[in-house]
Amino acid sequence: MYKTESFEEDHELKILGAISLAAQIQNKELAHCLINPQVLAILSLTGRKALTIHEISEALELTLATSYKLVERMTELGLMARTGIARTSARGRAAKYTSSMKKVTFIMSDSRMEATITWKNGQVECFQRDFLASDPQDSEMLEPSGPDQVAPERAG
Repeated sequence: MYKTESFEEDHELKILGAISLAAQIQNKELAHCLINPQVLAILSLTGRKALTIHEISEALELTLATSYKLVERMTELGLMARTGIARTSARGRAAKYTSSMKKVTFIMSDSRMEATITWKNGQVECFQRDFLASDPQDSEMLEPSGPDQVAPERAG
């Protein structure tokens, strides 16, 4: 029983670490990554269950090289967390990855794009960009959502 509790705590800590990492990334980098349909597919697939890159590759019919590249970038951006090791028959051991996001929503209209991210820790973050704004600093804002939610400060 202790081992299961320890695993769950470790799993949660790794997800929280990924969310903290994402808070340090510029909005443009996150938005650029999130508009990739393969990235969205991987995030959807790993939203409830941690998977190896091989499992992701097979489920989405992607090459292993593409899967490795995408998962590595998503991990660097804090969109995914490496949560453990799985035993495999072919190679012995493989890392398992899970999405650090619970939900992402995009709204695009006129010259404006808005993205709302709900992280697995319950934090909600919203950022927007007006592509016709005269001052780019005015077009990218973060707004906390919910009564107790606080958006982390971001560069960019």
